[in-house]
Amino acid sequence: MSYDFMMMKPKADVMAEIESLEDLGEHTLLRQDPATLVEALSSLFPELAWNKESDGGWFGSLEGSDTWYEFRIGAEPDYSWSVCTSRLTNTRSLVPIICDTLGLLAFDGQANLLIWPAGYSYSHDS
Repeated sequence: MSYDFMMMKPKADVMAEIESLEDLGEHTLLRQDPATLVEALSSLFPELAWNKESDGGWFGSLEGSDTWYEFRIGAEPDYSWSVCTSRLTNTRSLVPIICDTLGLLAFDGQANLLIWPAGYSYSHDS
């Protein structure tokens, strides 16, 4: 079993409107281009190994210093994509790095919380 994150790109002009998972949708998120994401993640993590899936999507894997990471990006531009890690580890240090570097918002499904990019903080109840 894995520990999963949903990765999203918030629209800068409506970022303050995002208070909870219910606020995420077409009006607050941008579609992310798969090729652009693969290129950005590959630049950030040169050791990231990618495989093109039969449906045209991308699967990437990486051994981080704290746990393994798997990246799943669909074939078409979409509002979200996923990062999976081991549920047995206590840290998942690459997720905040991805958010900070690429300006993404991550939803931690197990802890039911949003992880914001650096430079943006929002006080909200989990």
